[in-house]
Amino acid sequence: MEQSRKRRRDSPRGPPAGHSSAPIRRARRTGWVQVRVEVRLFATLVDFLPSHGRDGIVQLEVPDGSTVAEVTGRLGIPADVARVVLVNGRDVEPEQRLAKQDVVTIFPPLAGGGPASGAPPAEA
Repeated sequence: MEQSRKRRRDSPRGPPAGHSSAPIRRARRTGWVQVRVEVRLFATLVDFLPSHGRDGIVQLEVPDGSTVAEVTGRLGIPADVARVVLVNGRDVEPEQRLAKQDVVTIFPPLAGGGPASGAPPAEA
């Protein structure tokens, strides 16, 4: 009996090894608080969608205070690929901290348009 109590007290806080998200009730019991955010991926970024996501949308539980950069990293999206990032419809920087029920929308770089400023026109 004494050993089992000691094991619980000595266990590290945070999610169990190999688990990226634990249920919210477990998080509250251990003092490791998580919030749920919705991530919406568009165009080629849907390839980074976890298996439990559908139609370009996934619900994630992340540690409270996580940043946009941490969420994109968790999904395996390279920083240069997540070009336009919105949180609740507003353009944000990667350092933006997330709160409960935030909606993160991520677009890849847009292609097309004319030549870059100062570039010579393409010859036919």
